[in-house]
Amino acid sequence: MSAPPGGDLPKAEIHLHLEGSIDLDTLLELRARHGDDAGPEARRRLGALYRHRDFPDFLAHFRDLCGELRAPEDFALATTRLAARLVRDNVRHAEVMCSVGIFARRGLPPREILDAIGAAAAAAEAGGGPRLRFLLDGVRQWGPGAFEELVEIAAASAHGGRVIGVGIGGDESAWRAAEFAAAYREARRLGLRTTAHAGEFQGPRSVWEAIEVLEVERIGHGVRALEDAVLVRTLARHRLPLECCPTSNIATRVVASWESHPIAALHRGGALVTVNSDDPALFGTSLGGEWRALGERLGLSRDEVLAIGRNTIAATFLDEGGRAALLGDYDEAVTRAEGSA
Repeated sequence: MSAPPGGDLPKAEIHLHLEGSIDLDTLLELRARHGDDAGPEARRRLGALYRHRDFPDFLAHFRDLCGELRAPEDFALATTRLAARLVRDNVRHAEVMCSVGIFARRGLPPREILDAIGAAAAAAEAGGGPRLRFLLDGVRQWGPGAFEELVEIAAASAHGGRVIGVGIGGDESAWRAAEFAAAYREARRLGLRTTAHAGEFQGPRSVWEAIEVLEVERIGHGVRALEDAVLVRTLARHRLPLECCPTSNIATRVVASWESHPIAALHRGGALVTVNSDDPALFGTSLGGEWRALGERLGLSRDEVLAIGRNTIAATFLDEGGRAALLGDYDEAVTRAEGSA
């Protein structure tokens, strides 16, 4: 393979926020639909949401962007546009987080939001787009009560097959992990898959708590695990996936520079590293861009990049048959690409 890996290879993505996939043009289109200013002044003001000084600044921008979503149809459009974005990178399967709790507090019924994104996802898939599945993402700083409600919403919505699990994001320093343990146990009892943002803004202790207290199946980000050698060995031994998002970490100043990014060291230390775009529009990236960054900016070899792409498929919440089929397609595409080099 002489070209950078990625290209037309079939891919999966497992750490992706629906709201953070909404680009400025789509945001302005939504405003116009609601009869609000969508002209140059609105473009200038809302354009600032796509530039971040640090992690708290990003959280504020994410909140403000969510404030522009006001009807179920807005989420349907966002889902349709996201599916089109994923097609360009040949993403066959994506597990997308949706922060329905934010909108429930603003009077939008979660059921209507989920019906809208489900219908849009089904239409995109029927038209040859990716298979989209959804995890409901809680806001950690709102506390365990709000997360318990989110688990109930997810369980009630899971029967259609598109809502598959729950996670929690936001400020890792807000509320101890132990306060959410009961809700995570209930989620597992109800058959929901689980993940949690940890080891992003906070250090290795946050990852330990996600593993030992919340007992999650995957770690959102987890890059600061590198600061604890015992933790890296534990992650490697248990093959607990890290949902890594390199451009996101640089944009939010979680990592100071590309040269100091931990992904290569984590991968070489045996951790099951995956690659994802997180909030692609807010960070000006795509999954294809993240693949390129692995080799061009993070110094991973072609074989290492291909292994991380395979890890990402292996870490999906697909059933065994679906995962095996996608892995088979991936391995065949890699073999063809290498044969034609």
